[in-house]
Amino acid sequence: MEQKPGKVSMTATSVGGLVAALLASVCCIGPLVFAALGVGVGATGVLAGTAGFLKSLLPYRPWFIGLTIMLLGFSFSIAYRKPKAGEPSCPACRPVSGSHPNRVLLWMLTALAVALILAPYWLEASPG
Repeated sequence: MEQKPGKVSMTATSVGGLVAALLASVCCIGPLVFAALGVGVGATGVLAGTAGFLKSLLPYRPWFIGLTIMLLGFSFSIAYRKPKAGEPSCPACRPVSGSHPNRVLLWMLTALAVALILAPYWLEASPG
């Protein structure tokens, strides 16, 4: 089964936006994940330098957030653009239901990306 170029590019940019959001929040979520897994300050081996690496990503956080917004915006423009008349993806030529699952997935990925971007703020505000 052959996928349409618009569908592939929408999926690729959506996933790219999610990865960029993860990179934007890894500096703050990473240490929390390690602590939850029981990896503390006394870690040796491969995990010893991980905290320093995660903190080194902090200056790039605004760039990752901007990349997330740009990629997800591009995905939304692909998902909701109006096709030209005579195009194979014209709504009059095919059922509309084919794009609905892709749009739902796009909204779910966007919600996850927003949660990842805002994670440092709600982690900071949580009691404990």
